[in-house]
Amino acid sequence: MADYIPSTDPGFDLWQKGLLTNVKAKQTTWGISADATTSLESKQGVWDNAFSKASNKQNRTAADVQAKNDALVDYKKEIRSFVAEFLANNSKVTDSDRVQMGLTVKSETRTPAAVPATSPLGTLDFGVRLQHTIHISDEATPQSKAKPAGVHGCEVWVKLGGEAPKDVSELTYLGTSTGNSYITNYEGKQANILAYYWLRWVNTRGEHGPWSTTLSAIIAG
Repeated sequence: MADYIPSTDPGFDLWQKGLLTNVKAKQTTWGISADATTSLESKQGVWDNAFSKASNKQNRTAADVQAKNDALVDYKKEIRSFVAEFLANNSKVTDSDRVQMGLTVKSETRTPAAVPATSPLGTLDFGVRLQHTIHISDEATPQSKAKPAGVHGCEVWVKLGGEAPKDVSELTYLGTSTGNSYITNYEGKQANILAYYWLRWVNTRGEHGPWSTTLSAIIAG
């Protein structure tokens, strides 16, 4: 399948401007928050500046060209992550919208979702009193916010207190995150208890992947 991102620098520059223009014009309709586009717009600003300098063949330096190449790699990575999370599988984005943005339109023939082969990679934020936030990515692509293909979400299970769990029978199911984070709030009586978490992917057919390593943190009081 051909890559939807143009291969030449001028082609990419023109395409990315159209992409951002469409996203900003329709993000409310598509249910995309302003915060979600902040990083994308930041990377665009770096690219615009670097591409402008590197395009001046009379005055550019080798450092300018290298800065442009670095900005291109960084910006493309951010675009792919954004498209995967907010545009490729968003039911509010039509195929006509995707064609207008130059994105890949999926075939109507659907391949059954595979059983997840990897496990979630979680990081725990416990800086807020009586609250744990688990940031979720995939062990195979830790820098991406996108879930593996065919995955519906990440199941979150917990054990409070005692020793680290050795079997799922010791755990309680909390919920399934379909995004890239999961927030759990606790009561005051649970302050200073150690919480243990196990995570696993579940696909669109309800099939589960392998468990993650154990995450743990004290519930700050």
